[in-house]
This record gives sequence, structure tokens and C-alpha cells, in this order.
Amino acid sequence: MAIVQNPITGRSSGTYAGAVFATQFGKNVLRSKPVSVSVSQSNASKLARQKFKALAQAVKELLPALNVFFTSKQFGMPIMSYIIGQCYNEAVSGLLDYVVVDYTKIVPAPDSLQLGENITAVVSEGEVAVTLSQPAVKNIIGADNKLNIAVYNAKTGRLVAVLEDQAADLATKTVTSSLIGALDTIHVYVKPKKKVQFKPGNDLCVTVA
Repeated sequence: MAIVQNPITGRSSGTYAGAVFATQFGKNVLRSKPVSVSVSQSNASKLARQKFKALAQAVKELLPALNVFFTSKQFGMPIMSYIIGQCYNEAVSGLLDYVVVDYTKIVPAPDSLQLGENITAVVSEGEVAVTLSQPAVKNIIGADNKLNIAVYNAKTGRLVAVLEDQAADLATKTVTSSLIGALDTIHVYVKPKKKVQFKPGNDLCVTVA
């Protein structure tokens, strides 16, 4: 691989003969083309690709909420890659051409501060009411903190809403949406916006079913 520094042509792209021009970290890079690519067509390989694709699509739906709660720096890799790695063995199953994703198994990090003991969620047709027990929650996360909340339909795999910068002393927040059914399994993710310093290293997020 060689770096191309050419003030006349600027940033190069495309292919030429056995080479591929690309831009990486603001520099022109020249890579050699692979001689050939062999993709296995065995049923086992096809099933693995189908499972990965199905799970990736499911996690992508939840990604707007994950991006609010976490950063790639926390995991040392892209958030989507981390969640897929954590969920693959438990969340996806099935046979070739009949892959099944268990949306309830696609969850962020555990509740390391026991915040969930002070949160309840009541689901009815078209809405979910999230109640935070006060002053317990405010004492746990700090009075000047804020809460990020996400509502996720774990039956359909659809993200219902992402609520940012909710007050620490929030009592009840009602989320209305046509994506909420009375018999659906609804997960509510809650995480303090500021890191809680007396629990260093925790990736706090609580799921209330």
C-alpha cells in the first residue's frame, strides 16, 4: 500500500488496472485489488449471513437510542458492532430462509445502580406511562442531572421514542404512539445524561418491561 501525495490531482478515487484509489484520514491511499473473492455458498454460511443481516437490521432500528446513551469510545468499537456481538448468540435463531429475531434480547448494558427499582411503566393501547419514584431517583443520579429515556417495542422491534434531557425530578412521563399496542412488550431504557461519579466505570441503563 502506498500513500499518494499529489497537489495537482488532489484526492484520487476509482480504480486503475490492479489498484484502487481511496481517501483515508484525509490522505490519498493506493491499495491493490484482491485477486479473487470466494464467498461460500454452503447452507451453513448462508444461514450465518442471513442471521447477521437480520440482527443488524434490528439493531439499526434501535441505534438512534443507543447513540444517545453510549459512545463508541466506551466499547472500543462502533456501538452497532458491540451490540451485535453481545446479542448474536441469544437474539437470533431459526433455519435457512426462516431466521427469527427475539427483539426482547436486544438490550443495552445492565442497571448497575439499581435505578430500575424506582421506575415503573404501564402500557395501554397507544401509550406508555413511565413513572419515576421521587426523591429516590433524584438522590441516585443527582438533582442537577438529566435523564435520557427511550421507549422500544420489543414485540415488533420498533423504536417508539427517544426523550432527551428529562428532568431528574420527573414524576410521570406519558409517551403516545401508534407503535404501542396494549398487548405489546414495551421496554423503557433510562440512563442519566451525566456519568454518576460514585460508580466509576458503570454503563448504566435500566430496562423496564
